[in-house]
Amino acid sequence: MKCKVHYAWVITIGCFIVMFYGVGLAFNCISVFLNPLMESIGVSNTLRSSITAFYQSGSVVALLFAGPIIEKYGARKVTFLAGLCMAAGYLILAVSKEIIVCYCAMLIIGIGYGAGAIVPCSLLLTIWFVKKRGLALGLATCGSGVATFFAPTLLTDIIVELNVHNAFIVHGIIIAALAVIAFLLLRDSPEEMKIKAYGFDYEEEKESPISHKVKLSDAIKDKNFLMMGAGTIAVGLIISPVVTHMSPIISQSGYNLETAAKVVSMYGIAMLIGKPIYGAIIDKVGTIKSNTYIYFFLLLAMIDGIFISKKVMLAFGLTILFGVGGAPIITIGLPIWVAEIFGKESMSSIFAILKLFSSLGGAIGATLPGIIIDKTGAYTDLFKIYIILIALSFVIIQYLFIKKKKTTAKN
Repeated sequence: MKCKVHYAWVITIGCFIVMFYGVGLAFNCISVFLNPLMESIGVSNTLRSSITAFYQSGSVVALLFAGPIIEKYGARKVTFLAGLCMAAGYLILAVSKEIIVCYCAMLIIGIGYGAGAIVPCSLLLTIWFVKKRGLALGLATCGSGVATFFAPTLLTDIIVELNVHNAFIVHGIIIAALAVIAFLLLRDSPEEMKIKAYGFDYEEEKESPISHKVKLSDAIKDKNFLMMGAGTIAVGLIISPVVTHMSPIISQSGYNLETAAKVVSMYGIAMLIGKPIYGAIIDKVGTIKSNTYIYFFLLLAMIDGIFISKKVMLAFGLTILFGVGGAPIITIGLPIWVAEIFGKESMSSIFAILKLFSSLGGAIGATLPGIIIDKTGAYTDLFKIYIILIALSFVIIQYLFIKKKKTTAKN
């Protein structure tokens, strides 16, 4: 008998492509361009960090409106237009010769990333999957890991051969082409294809309680929402700044540009392996145990970061541990958290705002690496600060889920 593949897995492929260009190429690979761009236009480490702050600010602006826009126009159209927005930002960087132009370009790229990557993909996969949602999120978000593995070395070679401004042109064209391919694959809902979501069970649907959409106006009055926001900001202060400054952190810790590119590529491999494992662990053991798993690896990464200047293997250790226990917290953990605490019907209204909190943390923390390296000449103090933030975020998130478990048990 011929086995028909559920279209939900095609959606997963489409989301993989979106994550490949929207997070992997447009976001994770920014760090590869920063030092050559800094040298090209002649700015300090602190100003280099301020460039990424504009990127984060663009993401924050987009996330303020992402939920309502996706609800009105659909995730498929939003991802496509956002992809073109990201491509346009890189093409503007190609002609930039002044810091103000870089600020504008980064703002545009950030708007595209905020509206058209993690949020719509998480929403699509939540809609398309009843079962194996964690695995689907893990596989789809591997797109960013694949891009981060292959692209840094290739982009470094292109920068050396063609210069950084021509490399921006190549980068922008690739992002635009991939946005078109993803648009052709994605669909907004199973009903559009006249099918049910993967793992849909009619009997379970009849027995499950009716879940109502939580409005944002009601959520902001809920202390659980505010606490999750605080936990998300705390981890956002770590994730985005480390990703965008990964190459400078490695190179300014005593390693050359080629070594830094290889070390950053290992971050991509770690994500490629770690994300589906994390997703499968969530499906298997639930959020409380899986949260312990992911935060543990993030903590190890920050401890390793304190000593990265000692040996090159410690530099590789930082990116590997961070890939396993860093980015997956936002890309996989956060949408699962929202669906479990507030219900999947509330994804579009709640998730975008909590993702905004993450980006807000990234925007606030974007200049911190540059400030610390300029003042102290090393990143040791940076990683010590990050360890405190990890502990704070972990305690908050675990408290929410333990409380949720106890409330469910009483009912």
